[in-house]
Amino acid sequence: MRYAILFLCCFTHLSVVYAQSFDAYVELGINASQIDGDELAGYNQPGLRVGAHVALPLDSIWLVRGGIVYSGKGSRHGERDLLFQILRVNYLELPVVAQYALLDKVSLTAGFTANYLIQAKVDGGGGFESIREQFRNFDVCYTAGVMYQPFDNAAFSVSIINGLFSASSIDFFRNRSLAFSLFYQL
Repeated sequence: MRYAILFLCCFTHLSVVYAQSFDAYVELGINASQIDGDELAGYNQPGLRVGAHVALPLDSIWLVRGGIVYSGKGSRHGERDLLFQILRVNYLELPVVAQYALLDKVSLTAGFTANYLIQAKVDGGGGFESIREQFRNFDVCYTAGVMYQPFDNAAFSVSIINGLFSASSIDFFRNRSLAFSLFYQL
């Protein structure tokens, strides 16, 4: 008992506790995406982005953010093309991003995302059919972007999210998207 009291006295008087502060965010946005290698040019396929993030400030200008995001991607022929085709691939993204405060309200972001395939389907004019077996279950992408924060608890972000490897197990298909998002701090 004597040692326990001595330990508690030493611990409470000699130790210094540093508390970490985390910030939580929700994300709502849209992707404009394409798939390199499918011969459908342009960022013509829109997709929804919905997620939640946790950020750890490292100092006054750096923070690290991780999250989980539902992300709709894919590709499609343009409206004036003779061939009709829509390819939709939906992922669960796990981004890890470093954020650097460049100016008072402007930040630069860069990092990586690990993506898990939820579904892949194609419509060639006769309705959607699953082609999930033609895609890999996991995809790794790099991301870079700019974030503008006009309010204390809200920010707008524009990011590129590009695959590092082929997302397909058959052909060389690489995911590419432009993400336009609103982040709201809880």
